[in-house]
Amino acid sequence: MLTIGTKCINQAVKAICIARGYLAEQQIELTFQTAFREGGTPDRPSVALYLSKHPNSRWVPLQGLVELSVSGTSQPTVVAGALAGRCREDAAVCLVGIGMDAVSNAVMAIGQTRLYLEGDGKDIRAWPEFVKVQKAGGELNAIKFHIHVDRLR
Repeated sequence: MLTIGTKCINQAVKAICIARGYLAEQQIELTFQTAFREGGTPDRPSVALYLSKHPNSRWVPLQGLVELSVSGTSQPTVVAGALAGRCREDAAVCLVGIGMDAVSNAVMAIGQTRLYLEGDGKDIRAWPEFVKVQKAGGELNAIKFHIHVDRLR
């Protein structure tokens, strides 16, 4: 999926979440990897989301999951540094974002984390899902990005 801008990134992630629901009936998991594309700007990032199908059993959630919150004002490079650190520790980790800007920042952080981990012989992929979170005394919709680390060497 090719995306330009925050709104488009958000819609693409929502489409992946919906598609995952349909594929779950067939025991198939859908993941993505973020790659940066030329032509983007800080206000309108240009990214590609490369999709992959996998057997569902491969993506069993692990105990001790560390949740990193991403907001609309989070700096993707800072989030990426924290995410890369957890991935280097082989920790089970996910990102959680509420709102279009937070989702976009999470996707950008996933892409930046891939770059940070290249020298370590690791790569990551994410599978997003819709979740409900308690915040400010109410229940809000959010997207949780589960992170899977692949060893390249």
